[in-house]
Amino acid sequence: MMKIFRIAFLAAAALLPALTSRAQTLAQFSLKLNGPAKGVSVAGSFNGWSPTANPMHEQAGTNQWTLKLPLAPGEYTFKYVINGTQWVNAPGLPLQSDGNGNTNSVMFVLPSDYAKYPDALHDDSITPDGVTHKPNAPFVTRVSRSAIRFTLKTRAGDVAKCLFLQPGRPAIAMHIAMSNAIHDTWEVNIPARPDIIRYAFLLEDGPNPMRLDADGLEAATGTTHYFEVHTDSFPPFVTPEWPTSAVFYQIFPDRFADGNPDKVEPHMRPFGSKPDFTHWQGGDIKGIEQHWWYLKTLGINAIYFNPIFEAKTYHGYDTTNYLKVDPHFGTNAQLKQLVSRAHGDGWHVILDGVFNHTGVDFPPFKSLLTLGAASPYKSWYFIHHFPLHVRNGESGYTAWFNSPSLPKLDVDSPPVRSYLFHVIRYWMKYAGIDGWRLDAADQVDPAFWRVFRKVVKRQNPHAYLVGEIWGNAASWLQGDEFDSVMNYRWRQAVLDFFANSSTTPSQFSAALNRIEEDYPPAADRVMFNILDSHDTVRINNSFNHDWQRERQAVLFQLTYPGTPCIYYGDEIGMHGGHDPDDRRAMIWNKQKWNREILNFYTTLIHLRESMKVLQIGSYSPLIANDAQSVFGFTRKLGNTMVVVLVNRSDVQHTVSLVGSQYSSLYSLTNVDGNTAPVDSATGAQITLPPYGWCLACSRP
Repeated sequence: MMKIFRIAFLAAAALLPALTSRAQTLAQFSLKLNGPAKGVSVAGSFNGWSPTANPMHEQAGTNQWTLKLPLAPGEYTFKYVINGTQWVNAPGLPLQSDGNGNTNSVMFVLPSDYAKYPDALHDDSITPDGVTHKPNAPFVTRVSRSAIRFTLKTRAGDVAKCLFLQPGRPAIAMHIAMSNAIHDTWEVNIPARPDIIRYAFLLEDGPNPMRLDADGLEAATGTTHYFEVHTDSFPPFVTPEWPTSAVFYQIFPDRFADGNPDKVEPHMRPFGSKPDFTHWQGGDIKGIEQHWWYLKTLGINAIYFNPIFEAKTYHGYDTTNYLKVDPHFGTNAQLKQLVSRAHGDGWHVILDGVFNHTGVDFPPFKSLLTLGAASPYKSWYFIHHFPLHVRNGESGYTAWFNSPSLPKLDVDSPPVRSYLFHVIRYWMKYAGIDGWRLDAADQVDPAFWRVFRKVVKRQNPHAYLVGEIWGNAASWLQGDEFDSVMNYRWRQAVLDFFANSSTTPSQFSAALNRIEEDYPPAADRVMFNILDSHDTVRINNSFNHDWQRERQAVLFQLTYPGTPCIYYGDEIGMHGGHDPDDRRAMIWNKQKWNREILNFYTTLIHLRESMKVLQIGSYSPLIANDAQSVFGFTRKLGNTMVVVLVNRSDVQHTVSLVGSQYSSLYSLTNVDGNTAPVDSATGAQITLPPYGWCLACSRP
């Protein structure tokens, strides 16, 4: 393995034109190796993590590789890729987890004029390129039926005060909702009057304030030319009600239960074998039906199926027929029957929709392979040249992350849209499914998702749409695309606090607040909150099999606002490392179940189902004591209040809750580890043992 002894990154200055633009800055990457390499590239969030899109150039004979790349100001994660296979971070730069046990280098590309201006408060100097606003999403967001949120960004630590201006109305002070190395983000909520809202911003950092209006940033004198937004352009964001009371269970069809263990096929290994990237293990719909009793006992009331349509591989993300259940799993009729059974129990079912790419055996792509330019399906994919070959390094067509087996669909093509919308209507009408989890959602043109949402909601206004977005999903959660996303940002915040101990209680609380602030309340209430998935290591592995600490994260997941989802087998303590080890077969030998973990999950799932306050109650931070590593919050609904406390340290701590509202708390479970509050007339005292927790409720 090649040793890297110097990696450097710097952002070079460049002249930028508009005051509120996202003009690009020239970023320079530099990598010094101690020996020759065949090739080096940069892969990151700016190029879809492609290891081939941005090759670097070697200064002849020096082993010094460089690249200048124009990037919009912002935060990016990246790695260097050596010889196409070795992925390395840049020493000296901060690291950020990708939510899957890996870390990437973090860089901030600053606007070019940051070097020209100071960033101190009250110095009467405002950095022009730090000021950003546009009269559209995501800077203007409908947060409820009665309010619209306006957002303005300024350089971090550069502006002392921001005011929201409207003609003929008093100025309203804005507040900083979040900050990073580049920007402070200011927000204000304004009543959504049924007309045009005219507005501007006043920025104060000394005796000479600046105004941002439709003309740009200028001295706060003269005529104001207001921005204008039509409230009709920002309709209320309405999400379905049922996910607020749902506890999802994620089932990987090939690995949950084998209903026909006698079947033997060449590409199949016995159920429970060590997982690999190629072999099936026999899980099917019949097996799920045979273990329905287990799901009912556990208490879940919603199921998310990984791909169940016909595909070449066991995972199903290389679809070959979108209108047919894979024969390995069963038939269309069996799926319909399963959904009907779920509905009969008051449950809901969503399917995995893989609409960014297909498998190479999907008939339209097979046509391109055999007929070439004569194929009638040329508009279905991004074709660069003929003939096409399915092999590594193929450049004849665009594929998902350059994987030749997953050619990317052109969802802007009318025949592709027509076909996919037919698929959506078919399964929603025929099987009665309740929504979709949408794979690789950030790789698909948002314009497609906007039409997709309309098609789905016409079929079923209560359908639940969950996008697979690993980063900040704000632009997809404006009410015109998804209802929710797989909340990997939330997962990482939970792991950083509970598993890695890399953040303090106050930092954890701030991270939760940032995620909540980024999304409209309608989305926050149904966020798909996960601790792991088929794409990550198992939660048990994340905690190094330390249940005492893991149970705090599970407690948090099942008491926090949103829609929790449990990955099959977590509730019995299943292990699993990186893919494909995270897709082990479900263990049905009860002697191998961890009963303590199962009891904990079952108790909390049933508790959440029985208490409306844990489904839709308001959330408020209660305590974030960094010295003691104690964190807590409340959920409130009407006269009911639930208190949740956790002690992340290995030392006992006593928490004093002062106030009459805490004087009648009682424990909600009898699961080991839950501390009983000691009440008094003025509040309550709760002693938390090392890694202890408390779940208590106020008496009505």
